[in-house]
Amino acid sequence: MATKRNWLIVANAARARVLEETAEPGAYRQLLDLVHPQSRMKGHQLATQRPGRVEGIGHGLGNASFQPRTDPREREHDRFSRQVAQALNDGVAQDRCAGFTLVASDPFLGQLKSHLNAQTRKLLLRAVASDLTNLSDADLVRRLRGVA
Repeated sequence: MATKRNWLIVANAARARVLEETAEPGAYRQLLDLVHPQSRMKGHQLATQRPGRVEGIGHGLGNASFQPRTDPREREHDRFSRQVAQALNDGVAQDRCAGFTLVASDPFLGQLKSHLNAQTRKLLLRAVASDLTNLSDADLVRRLRGVA
């Protein structure tokens, strides 16, 4: 049986890397690299149609437009946070993860945490609100050593 190791998840609304500790202290190997290019798109590029319109019916109604309840970009961020959370939930359910540190940009960190199931939340060792997705693995480990 394989030894369960701690995971390190580094994410923002457009990219998430899932890394696993190796036997060598401070070294990680990449398990997943999830990319969500829609999160980088402008809201108008994501909207497939104009906001709803109601033409005047009867006396004095005129025209009215209704804005979507959720901004298209926020919807994509939520969709990606669910995808990342599902990968974590699956890893915990398959007994592959001993515990994990979550490093994510704010407010993506909160979105991601809200989609973790109860079993996965129990294994959360540390959460850091910071976007470190552009760092190499070695720079990431050095940077996190300095963060309490």
